[in-house]
Amino acid sequence: MKFSFNKKDILEVLAKIQGITGRKTSLKITSDILIKAAESKITITANDLETVFTGTYDAQVETSGILSINSKKFFEIIREYPNENICINEVENRWVEIGTGDSVYHIVSSDYENFPETPVIENVNFIEITAKDLKKMVAVSSVVGYQNEEKRIYVLGSLIEKAAVEGEDVLRIVSTDSRRLHCFDASFTGDLDLGDSRVIIPKKGLAELGKFIDSDIETIKVGVKKNHFVFQRANESIMIKLLEGDYPDYRLVMNFEGMIPIEIDRAMFLTLMKRVSILTSEDCKSVIFNFTENNLTVTITNPEIGESKEQLMVGFSGEEIKSAFNPRYFMDALNLFKDDIVTLNIKNSKSPCIIKSMKNNNLICVIMSIHLS
Repeated sequence: MKFSFNKKDILEVLAKIQGITGRKTSLKITSDILIKAAESKITITANDLETVFTGTYDAQVETSGILSINSKKFFEIIREYPNENICINEVENRWVEIGTGDSVYHIVSSDYENFPETPVIENVNFIEITAKDLKKMVAVSSVVGYQNEEKRIYVLGSLIEKAAVEGEDVLRIVSTDSRRLHCFDASFTGDLDLGDSRVIIPKKGLAELGKFIDSDIETIKVGVKKNHFVFQRANESIMIKLLEGDYPDYRLVMNFEGMIPIEIDRAMFLTLMKRVSILTSEDCKSVIFNFTENNLTVTITNPEIGESKEQLMVGFSGEEIKSAFNPRYFMDALNLFKDDIVTLNIKNSKSPCIIKSMKNNNLICVIMSIHLS
């Protein structure tokens, strides 16, 4: 096997797939990439048993073949190699020679027959979605993380379903960690076939997919087939194995009935949340929201650090509402919006706070209140 390629053609993709090949699995070989060379193309595959990436790129192939090589070391060599044109030559006993002339590396490859099999998924009923909306879906999902010991399927993954909004079908993603919930609706074209009415896609796989959405203008194909979420564009595809399990009825916490809408300057409120979060700690994560006539007072008292008090004029009227929230959840949510003005919706001291745009409901963030002692 012998081929050469231009450094700029694959360096970026090698960097993007490090998250896939860097994940610890039951098979050591998942830290490799599989490279197939044939005719005038090379195909690079990364597979961590849950997320599979495949991309095809131009190359000058002298001898076709297949090799499995450590992803991190291969990337680092290619990144630092002094020349733009790089030659790869597989010599005897699975040794691979990288480069020519004054700069040459020799590293051992693995037995490619042990590389995980790539799922064969054909006849996918793709829909088309704008890259901008798909990036937003990934952001909405990824910002709600989880701890390594997490076992709940609905926290490890995000719900994707088809929903009807004002007579139009939309692709909806819902992400939660049981303390907050984010929901985003995106328009699409095509016939969406989810098999069941809803699927759960791993948040980690979505985060890896997000690295490949590097344009706001292109249209991307996505679909679901054989228990996989499939992403496809010209020369690259990603398959993410879906999670099996039940997702709770998220609509119960998205109920606006009886809620008091409060218009608020998003940037001003975001900077306020940043300031009060300075005094939070692992043992003291919440701040007190006190809504009174045309006023919001936010206070924090942390016995380990100190205390702070902030006031902001808001359009609130009615009986006083006093509740506790995690300010970092507000920061995460507010960063997802682009509006100058958003509305906070709250009912009483025990109700969640629902954040939405004044213009539409395509993005809704719900933050659960914390019990006041």
